[in-house]
Amino acid sequence: MRLSTIWHLARKEILSTFRDRRALLSNIAIPLVLMPVMMLGMPLLLGGIFESEAVSVTPVAVEGAANLPDGLQSLLEAGLLEVVEVDDAETAVREGDQDTGLTVPDGFAAELDAGTVAALTVHTLVGNMQSDLATSKLSAVLAAYRDMLVQERLVGAGLDPALLEPISVETVDASSEQARSSGMFGWMIPFFIALWSLIGGQMTAVDATAGEKERGTMEALLVSPVSRFEVVIGKWLATVLFGLMATGAAIAGYLLGTVLAKNFSGGTGGDESISMMMGGSLSLNFGGVLELVLSSVLLTAFIAALLIFVATFARSFKEAQSYLGPLSFVMVIPAVAMQFRDFFDLGVAQYVIPVLNAIIVMYDTVRGSTVPLGLVITWVSLIAFTAVLLMLAHRSFKREDVIFRT
Repeated sequence: MRLSTIWHLARKEILSTFRDRRALLSNIAIPLVLMPVMMLGMPLLLGGIFESEAVSVTPVAVEGAANLPDGLQSLLEAGLLEVVEVDDAETAVREGDQDTGLTVPDGFAAELDAGTVAALTVHTLVGNMQSDLATSKLSAVLAAYRDMLVQERLVGAGLDPALLEPISVETVDASSEQARSSGMFGWMIPFFIALWSLIGGQMTAVDATAGEKERGTMEALLVSPVSRFEVVIGKWLATVLFGLMATGAAIAGYLLGTVLAKNFSGGTGGDESISMMMGGSLSLNFGGVLELVLSSVLLTAFIAALLIFVATFARSFKEAQSYLGPLSFVMVIPAVAMQFRDFFDLGVAQYVIPVLNAIIVMYDTVRGSTVPLGLVITWVSLIAFTAVLLMLAHRSFKREDVIFRT
């Protein structure tokens, strides 16, 4: 295996990809811009919705408004809730006339005066954010009214309201500072690394395999004085390079987004918790940076080998894209699973499964909870699977029925 020959082949694929401006756009510009936009756009959007709902008057469809006690009526007004009298509160909410509703039955006030349990019915649209926000606002008022009635009844019975709170509970966050700083959605970092490894290398891999077949240049390359293995390694290295370019741009965009989010939060204060929830800030020591970088490189190398192997079987550029398109789901599923990581533990097996193991390791690195044994198993697993895929790609390049499919 001649390194100079491999570099010459890789350089050819690199220059071929660079000639396409779409490569620069998809590999560098888009991830560099997309990450800050997502990290700032979501907090701004959610923060604006929450703030608007908190300070604006929210209409409430009330069925049986005449049965509202004066105390509850006053609390509704103080809670910025406007009573809209309707004949059927459930229908009004279901048809979208109002975001939330309340049914006050006949005799409600009389039941309260008698000291019995009086029932209210709240109507909402589950899964509708606007309805959920309005309903939570209404529920807070009803909870305050219930507490007020309880205190009045206790005082009337000559009892101290403090009897209902015999203990005081304080909740302390036991997670590390690094885990807190990574935010609730710290899984975004490994997810985008995996996703952009695929997106960044896909164009090069397809052009270097199916593209060469379509242009009719594959035959000339294979009859030149280079081995098939050198051809595979050269194309794989070029694919790795563009995958790393895209992941590097994604990480840079993430870091830029955290800096902008911190400045934004510092100016407004109220959106800091939302900004943290959407990703927090990347806080790693030198060892953590090395772990993240090496895991990213090995994951990109594996994905590049997978792209080369799969794209080799395609007859044309379009056919190769149809083969590689579903691979994006392979990146999405492990990232989604990270949100439920606390509910499952596959033990050592999770560090053997490609892609999943890298995302788990990078997620743990970001949160400062790296498992050394898992880290080693993951790296060895990725190297082994990459070598296997390269060997399979080499065998495919030696098969004329695969290389000369037209």
